[in-house]
Amino acid sequence: MLINDQIEIFLEALLAERNLTTNTLVAYKHDLINFFEFMSVDKMEDIHEEHFKTYMQVLSKSRISNRSVARKLSSLKHLFRFAFRENWISKNPSSKIKQPKFVQNLPEILSIEQVDRLIESAKKAESVLAKNIRNTALIELLYATGIRVTELVSLPLNSVTGNSDLILVKGKGRKERLVPLSNSAKIAVKDWLSFRKEMKMSTNSKIFLFPARTKKGFLNREQFFCILKRVAKHAGLDNVKVSPHVIRHAFATHLLANGADLRVIQSLLGHSDISSTQIYTHVLEDQKKALVMNNHPLARNKNKI
Repeated sequence: MLINDQIEIFLEALLAERNLTTNTLVAYKHDLINFFEFMSVDKMEDIHEEHFKTYMQVLSKSRISNRSVARKLSSLKHLFRFAFRENWISKNPSSKIKQPKFVQNLPEILSIEQVDRLIESAKKAESVLAKNIRNTALIELLYATGIRVTELVSLPLNSVTGNSDLILVKGKGRKERLVPLSNSAKIAVKDWLSFRKEMKMSTNSKIFLFPARTKKGFLNREQFFCILKRVAKHAGLDNVKVSPHVIRHAFATHLLANGADLRVIQSLLGHSDISSTQIYTHVLEDQKKALVMNNHPLARNKNKI
């Protein structure tokens, strides 16, 4: 069997098992094909442990991100485990290859006071009232739910209508999850819906909460990025450091700081792996450490020595 055929079978099995997004599958396929082309082999059986070591050395010297290196190795290890189970190979050459340990950069976050300033600024940053009401609803929803920016801008209208305290979000891999709304977010959305009724919309945009004159009918990511930058600047915040993902980080970190269970936060964020959520515990640890170092008398005295 040709390597390309084996890769296709593996990806089909992976799709059925893990319900991955199209983008993830494309990235996996690209990684796997690149590996075999780089190694110039025609059979999977011809790959040995030394091939992996060589490949990892090449990747470590390249300019690609640590996250991409980890993904490439992960996709390869998954493939060879699958190949071994399917008896395509007699031995798994990747079994002793360990994922490289990288220093994970902690996410930027906003304080509660900074988020409050951002929301207040959204109410008056634009010269058009309807835009201010829309922008307030966008930012309130983002901070109240922690949903991804693509999930936010593409929310269908029926996801928030009625008096429900929950919204239905369709995330990665088309997986659905229910996310609760805060009172302030519900009020902001209600205000926006009142204005939205008077808008002239195309047929394909009527079904979305935040309609826009775009190909897909809803506000796109780039438009929201620009909105957020303007609002942040108006609030006196560093708009370079303010992004939808930073607000998502703030949502998770503030919940954790107030005693929320990590598993609950994982569910709300739509993380498939708890390790993706655990980074917020490190953020809190760093904040606590800084608090002690800046305020404890012994720490201050030590700095003076």
